[in-house]
Formats: sequence, structure tokens, C-alpha cells
Amino acid sequence: MAVLYFFREPETVFDCAGFICVLQFLMGCNGFGISGSNFKITRASRIYSMSVAMVALICLFGSLSVLLAAEDVQERLAKADNLLLSISVLELVMSTVVFVVTVISLQVFARRHLGIYQRLAALDSRLMADFGANLNYRKMLRKNIALLGIVTIIYLMAINSAAFQVASGHRALFLLFALCYTIVTGGPHFTGYVHMTLAEMLGIRLRLLQQLLQPEFLNWRFPQQHVQELRIRQVVSMVQELHYLVQEINRVYALSLWAAMAHDLAISTSELYILFGQSVGLGQQNEEENSGGYRMLGYMVLCMSPPLYKLLIAPFYCDRTIYEARRCLRLVEKLDEWFPQKSTLRPLVESLMSWRIQARIQFTSGLDVVLDRKVIALFTSILVNYLLILISFAMTQKMGEQIEQQKIALQEWIGF
Repeated sequence: MAVLYFFREPETVFDCAGFICVLQFLMGCNGFGISGSNFKITRASRIYSMSVAMVALICLFGSLSVLLAAEDVQERLAKADNLLLSISVLELVMSTVVFVVTVISLQVFARRHLGIYQRLAALDSRLMADFGANLNYRKMLRKNIALLGIVTIIYLMAINSAAFQVASGHRALFLLFALCYTIVTGGPHFTGYVHMTLAEMLGIRLRLLQQLLQPEFLNWRFPQQHVQELRIRQVVSMVQELHYLVQEINRVYALSLWAAMAHDLAISTSELYILFGQSVGLGQQNEEENSGGYRMLGYMVLCMSPPLYKLLIAPFYCDRTIYEARRCLRLVEKLDEWFPQKSTLRPLVESLMSWRIQARIQFTSGLDVVLDRKVIALFTSILVNYLLILISFAMTQKMGEQIEQQKIALQEWIGF
């Protein structure tokens, strides 16, 4: 893929995750930077992250206060729909709160966050050195670049196009506001994509460990009995390490992920309302107003797509990773049956099965919300039910207007 010509060939997990972590760092939403082929926490990276967050918030509300003081902007706001203004204020407040929560929580857990990548790198080194595994970092990096590149272009295009559309006499201030708003909302969005990528990385390694646990592979690759038993123990320890990493990811992202999901659900329903209201109004206005309405629909669809994609797809990655983890544990459970001559494996298997019952590994966010397919169904049903409520409300309103028109026509016909 041509886009990789601008990036060096990835050789470690740091190279693979570097692109997405740089974007997260530029938004001020993690406390570590990139030094060569490694991630590192320094005083400069901490200062940069906090500075970006504070400057973005100060410029956001500073430019907004100046714009609100302008007479032409006040006239536009006076003509605007009150409910639409309320939704806009709610979005601004919620985005600010989510951004602050994300920055503070990831700064507090920065060392644990960095530790996840370090532990993944150590596990990858063992896989490549002892088992000759090919982790195909290039494919993962290519996917991250393509996905986040598309999301970034869509998001920037939507926000800046809207800024150009409404910026009649205050273009510089509107662009400054749009840039700061992009940072404030983009930081939590990219943090959600980082969590999704970590879940996918664990799933890839769990699928690889399933292949390594097959008795055919172990007998072919390690015919020496003592080496075979050593490698089996290594694979079992790596399975357990990946389960521990799930718990560590939950600790690091608990608060920020829960806040971002609550924001995404709230803003998706609000934007759905605006989209429905705009689409109902089209065709009942003049050509110029219809053109503006279609542009508004386009902006809302573009702004809605990144958070909605993240809201519905992220639990799918988490659920699939947990499914692969359970398959790994089922294979570990059969080891003492496949290798009955190795009596030392039975205590190892029993210990891991006992730990499995106590641990109950799941991807969760704050308030112990389990991220799986059931959550996807829940979010989808909420959005569908909300859309059905809007449709029924619009039909009732339209029916009421038709009855009122018929009543007026009847009165005119009678002569009242």
C-alpha cells in the first residue's frame, strides 16, 4: 500500500502502535511520547499534554465568548431554533467534560498505560525468539493508517466546512474555535480507537497461541520432551499474561471509555434528532433554504459517523478477543489429555482453570459495563427506538396540522 512508503517498516509493537499513539499524544490525551522505537514518559511529555489540554480549552471558550459578543452572531442566535441551541450547548459541555476526564485519567494512569505496550513488546519478543512467530506488524500499521486517516479527514472536513459556512465576518475566530473543538472532541475519539486497537492486538496474539497449543504443532516443532514441556509452559504463561493485560486495559481506560461512550450515545441521539428535523423540513422551503438544509444534513452525517462507528464497532472487537481467550483456555484444559505422559502439566492446568473461575475476564468500562455483542444490541435498540419515537411524533404533528387545516377549510365553507 502506497501510504506505507512514508513510514518505516514496523519491527516492534511500538512501531505498529506508534502512529495511533502519536495522534493521541498530539491531542494531549496520554502522558508518554515516542523516543526512537520506544515510548517514554518524560517531564516534557507531561508538560506538553497538560499544556495542549489547557490551551485548547482556553482558546475554545475564549473564541466562543468573543463570537457571542458580536452583534451579527447574536442576531443569528436569536433567529435559531431554541432546541437546536440547547443541543449545541449540551454537546459543548459534554465534550469539554469528557475531554477533561480523558486527559486527567490517562495522565494518572500513564505509567500503567505505557506498561501495557511494554508487556506486549516483551511477549512478542518471546513469541518471535522461541517460536519463530511472524506477527505481521505491517498489516496492523496499514489498517491503523487507513482507518484513522479516513476518520480524521471526515471529521476535519465536516467541522471546518461548517466553520467556513457560518463564518461570514469572523472567519479567523470561527476557524480557531473549530480547531480547538476538533482537539477537544478528537482526543476522546482517538482514545476510543486506541482501546479498540489494543483489544484487536490481544485477539491476534490469542489466535496465534491457539495454533501454538495444537498437539500436532508441538510434536512437530519440539520433538525433544524437555523442550516441548518448557514451550508448553511458556505458551500457558503467555495466555495468562494476555488475560492480565485485559484487566490492565480495563483499569487504564475505565473512566475515559465510559465517559466517551456516554457522550457518543448522547450526541448520536441528538444528531439523529437534528437530521430527522432537517429532513422533514426539506421540500417545504424555498430553493436557497433547501440548499442550506442539504448542506446541514451532510455536515451532521459526517460528524455523526466517527463516534457512531466507534460506539458500535469497539464492543465487537472486545467481544471477539474474549471469545479467542476462552478458546485458548479450552485448549489449555485439554493439555493433560493430549500429553498424559507429562504428569507435571496437570497441576499447571488445574491452577489455571481455578484462576479462570475466580478472574472472570471481560472487557469493561466504568460502572462495570461489559463490552460485548449485547452492548451493541443495546445501543442499536436505543437508537432505533429513538428514531421510531421521532417518526411517530412527526406523524402525530403532521396529522394534527392536517386536522387543523381541514377545520379551517370547513369553517370557511360554512361562512364563519
